[in-house]
Amino acid sequence: MTFGRSLFVNRIGGQMAFLILISLLAIHAIITAGFFLSHRGEPWGPPYEGPAQFVTVVRLVAATSPAERAHLLAVAAQAFPHLEIRPTAAMLASDDRADPRLRYLDDHLGPGFALAKLPATPSVAEGFAVAVKLPDGEVLTALLPPRSEPPLLGSPVVSTLLFVIISVSLLGIWATRALRRPLSSFAKAAEGFSLDGDVAKLPERGPEEIRAVAKAFNRMSDRVKTLVGDRTRMLAAMGHDLRTPITRLRLRSEFIGDSDLRGQMLRDLDQMNAMTEGVLVFLRDGQTREAAAVVDVASSLQTICDQFTDLGHDVQYQGPDHATLTARPDDLRRAVANLVDNAVRYGAHTVVRLTGDDACLCIVVEDDGPGIPDASKGAMIEAFVRGDDARTMDDRAGFGLGLAIARTVADTHGGTLTLHDRAPHGLAARITLPT
Repeated sequence: MTFGRSLFVNRIGGQMAFLILISLLAIHAIITAGFFLSHRGEPWGPPYEGPAQFVTVVRLVAATSPAERAHLLAVAAQAFPHLEIRPTAAMLASDDRADPRLRYLDDHLGPGFALAKLPATPSVAEGFAVAVKLPDGEVLTALLPPRSEPPLLGSPVVSTLLFVIISVSLLGIWATRALRRPLSSFAKAAEGFSLDGDVAKLPERGPEEIRAVAKAFNRMSDRVKTLVGDRTRMLAAMGHDLRTPITRLRLRSEFIGDSDLRGQMLRDLDQMNAMTEGVLVFLRDGQTREAAAVVDVASSLQTICDQFTDLGHDVQYQGPDHATLTARPDDLRRAVANLVDNAVRYGAHTVVRLTGDDACLCIVVEDDGPGIPDASKGAMIEAFVRGDDARTMDDRAGFGLGLAIARTVADTHGGTLTLHDRAPHGLAARITLPT
């Protein structure tokens, strides 16, 4: 998608500004073309008043008696000194009817007057010198000054540009306040939506349509929170109630004489209990309600590695001795423990690495197992997805919640969980957390 299409087509403010700009340009192009076409053949049209003044004075002189003309010409010279109208002895022979200015004066003077264009002389360097013969035979000469161009700000092109700039600027300000800002608020509210109830509701202000959308979004968020809260409470109650019969079955299993049968039943009960606890943790969005605190991530990772080593697994920590981060300690330990548990289940050797800088900390859990195909990596971090051909599980392998819980914990800390291949084989689960 091109920059212009992204700027104008995909944004409401850009679309409106683009359409109005095109409309204004088209309207003013038509007006400007009409202005110039309507004045073709009129070299001395408004607002230049020199020719009109000349025509008026000549008609007045023609209508005045010869005895009073000298006084009238003196008054006209005071009123219009730029015309320089004065009597002359005889009509000059020079005539140029091809000059549009001469035709303009001839049309406005009417019949009975004869016009001639005077030749240029050193004294007539600028302007238009003309001689006019009155109906009674007297001849007058005049010098019409050159027509001055209108000021720059008065030209149609500049007026169009100013009008377009002002109109688009006002439209942009309006679009920003009325459309872009509410839409940005909607996007932020949707992105930061949480079931904890910590996100403030959208302000219901602005145009009617914006207020209606804000009200609908707030009602929807309330309904979603209510629905998920009811589901969580129902399943949490079921999980709590299941613990009692599981405990009774565990006690009764201790009285079974057959040691193999007793061990199988205890393992099944442990699996049922782990499944119940895992589901409850996942229903709580993979996190507890503990407050965030400064955590020594390096010490926590070393502790987790020691715990798995005590159980007989080959788990090694590589990284600094100390590295602090503000996080929920129990949630972070649960996420890393789930990754290590998956690693020791499918590989013989596991490495937990910790690296970081001023921007983020990176926790990588590597194993030497069969790995996960690229096509299945995205699905494996979803809830209740269990293995594939590369990672065949038995009934005691897990429930498909470990990676989902780890991903949720990373998300709630503002980080990410990604899965990568490890050479020559194996899997590297990487949690990246902002510092």
